[in-house]
Amino acid sequence: MFNDSEELVKLAKKWKNVAPDKAQGHLFEQMEVLNFNYDALKKDSDLFARTTASMGLPTDPVDIIITRGKKTVREVQAKSCNSAARSVFALSQEKYDEMARLAPADQHEMIEKLLDQRIKAGTLKASDYEKTREHLQKSLSHENVSSSGTNYEQSLAATDTKIAEKISDQVKLKSALTDMHKSGKQAGQLGAIISGSSSVITSSYDFYKGTKSIGETLSSITIDAAKGYATGYTVTAMSKGITHGTSHFLGQSASKALTRSNAPIAIAAGVVAASKSIASFIKGDIDEEKLLDEISHTAITSTASFYYGALGQVAIPIPVVGAMVGASIGYFVGNMLHQSSLIALGESKIVKEAKHRRLAIEEMCLSLIPQIRNQRIAFEAQLTKHFNERDTEFRIAFMQLDSSLEDWSPNGFVSGLEKINLQFGKTLQFKTFEEFDDFMQTNEAFEF
Repeated sequence: MFNDSEELVKLAKKWKNVAPDKAQGHLFEQMEVLNFNYDALKKDSDLFARTTASMGLPTDPVDIIITRGKKTVREVQAKSCNSAARSVFALSQEKYDEMARLAPADQHEMIEKLLDQRIKAGTLKASDYEKTREHLQKSLSHENVSSSGTNYEQSLAATDTKIAEKISDQVKLKSALTDMHKSGKQAGQLGAIISGSSSVITSSYDFYKGTKSIGETLSSITIDAAKGYATGYTVTAMSKGITHGTSHFLGQSASKALTRSNAPIAIAAGVVAASKSIASFIKGDIDEEKLLDEISHTAITSTASFYYGALGQVAIPIPVVGAMVGASIGYFVGNMLHQSSLIALGESKIVKEAKHRRLAIEEMCLSLIPQIRNQRIAFEAQLTKHFNERDTEFRIAFMQLDSSLEDWSPNGFVSGLEKINLQFGKTLQFKTFEEFDDFMQTNEAFEF
C-alpha cells in the first residue's frame, strides 16, 4: 500500500513537464490500483493490483494486473481520455481481447450508451465494441474488491505534485489505521484463544475442587479471554502505529531497524508476525511445516536484531544510528542462522530441500561411478591396443628403411616412408621414382 502511494507521487514528478491531459492517464491507472489495494486491505483480501509500468513494462498491452499470490487472476486495459467517445475508441482494440476495460467513472454511463448505439448500428468495429461492452468496468474490481472508481478530473488534478502528495498522505493514513485495526484484531483473537484456553483449564480445576461456583468459573474464563483480547489488540495496534509513524518520518528501512532494536516493540512485532502465521495456519493457507518455519524465522531474527541493536548502540553512541546499524546486522545474522538451520525449530525448508538435492546427487553419482569405471577401462584398453598396433607398424616401417638401404632399393625406402606417413593420416605425393619422373615432365606444381 505504502509503495503504491509513493508511486503516485513519483509519477506526478516524472510527468510534470508533459501536458496534464496526456500525463493524467498514468495517474489514472495508479489511482485505481491505489484504491483497489486499500479496499483489499480493508476486506482482508489476498488480491493485489499493480500497473505494468511500475513493473518495468510500460509498452505491455496490459495496463493493470490483479494477482492472488503469484497467480494473475485478471488483466485490465485502462484508458482515460477527455471525452467518452475517445475513451470508447481507445478501449475498443482487437488486441485487448478478453481483458477487462476501464475508463473514468464519470464517463461510464455515456460509454455504455455509445457502445450500445454503435453495436446496434452494425459498424465495422461492431465486434470490437461488443467485446468492450462485455468487459467494461466502472471501477477496477474483482470478486468483492473494488477501487470505487476515479473520475477524469481527479486524475487530471493528480498531475499536480502537491495534490498527488496530499492524496498519497491520505491513503497512507487510512491504510495505517486499517492495518493497525486488522493486525490488532488478529492478535486480539489469538490472545483471547490462548488466555481463554488457559483459564478454562485452571478455572475448571478450581470448580472441580469446589473453590469456585459455576458462575464464578464462567465469569473468570470470560474476563481472562477479554483481557487476552485487549492486551493482544492494544500491544499489536500500538506497535503497528509506531512502525508506521517511524516509516513516515524516518523512512521504511530506518523504521524496521529501529523497531527491531526496541525491546517492547520488537516483542510486539514478533507477536504480530507469529499471530498472522498462526491465523494463516488455522485458515488452512499454510501447512504445519510452513508455520514452524515462519515462527522460527520471526523469533530468531527478532531476538538477534534486538541484542545486536543494543550492542550497536553501545558501540556507536549516537542516538538511533547505533541501534539501527546493530539491528540491521542482527537481522542479517539471525536470517543466516535460520536459513542454515544452525538455530531453528527443526530444519528450515531450504535446508531440507538442499539435503534432498544432495541425496539425489549422491544417488546419481553412485550409479554413475561403475559406468565411468567401466568406460575408463574400455578406453585405456583401446589406447593400449592403438599404440601397440602403431608400435608394430613403426617397427616394420623402420626395418623396411634399413633393408632398402642395404639392398639399395629406392622404391623400398619410399614405401617405408609411406607407411610412417599413414600412421599420421598423411600420404606421399609420389610412391615411386617412376611417378616422380613422370611428374617432372609435366607443368604441374608440387604440393606442400
